[in-house]
Amino acid sequence: MELDSEIKDGSRESPSPEVGIDGRDRSASTTRPTLILYSHGRTPPLNPPPDLKYDLRSIPNPPKNARDAHDGRSKRLREHLLGELKFVQKLDEVESEILEAMEARVVETAEKLENDQDRRDDGEESRENGEEEGYESLEDEYDPTEAVLRVGCNCALGHHRSVAFVEELARRKWPRNWSVQLIHRDIDRRRGNDKKVRGKSLRWGGA
Repeated sequence: MELDSEIKDGSRESPSPEVGIDGRDRSASTTRPTLILYSHGRTPPLNPPPDLKYDLRSIPNPPKNARDAHDGRSKRLREHLLGELKFVQKLDEVESEILEAMEARVVETAEKLENDQDRRDDGEESRENGEEEGYESLEDEYDPTEAVLRVGCNCALGHHRSVAFVEELARRKWPRNWSVQLIHRDIDRRRGNDKKVRGKSLRWGGA
C-alpha cells in the first residue's frame, strides 16, 4: 500500500530501550503503541468514549457541490480542506496532543506489564515455598503489550470534515513502531436513516 510506505519512510525513530540493574527492560519499548482514529457524526457519541475527542464543526465545510460528489476520503475534498488554515492548524494541534497522550499511555502500559510480571514472579516463589497463590489469573482477552489510544473526531454527519481530518491525520509522520487504524463510523449513514452501516477499518504501520 503506497500510504503505508509513505508513513514508514518518514516516521520518527523510537527511543532506545533502558535496562534496569536486574536485566529487565524498564523502558516502554516492550509495548506496541496502537492509535485508533474515529470519524463520526455528532450523535450518537462514541461508545466507549475516546481518550481524546475533537469537535470539527467550527471548520468551514467544503462547497455543497463538492460535498454532494465526494466524501472525506476523496483526495479532491481533502485538498480543499487543506487549503483552510483552521483545518491545518487543527491537524498540527491534534498531532501534538496525540504524541503527548501516547507517550503517557505507553509508560502506563509498560508499568502495568512490569507490575504483572512482578506478581507472576511472586506467585512462582510462593508456590515453590508451598504457599497459596495470592492473585487471580492474569489472562486477558486483549494483548497486554498493546498501548491503545483512541481518538474521536466528529463533524455534523461524519461524512466530510471529520473523515478528511482523520485521513490526513493518519498520513502524519508517526513513529515507526506505531500501528494506526482508521474507523469511519458514519460514512455510509445518511441523514434521517436510522439504519447505520459502519465504515470499514483500515490498518497500516507497525511491525
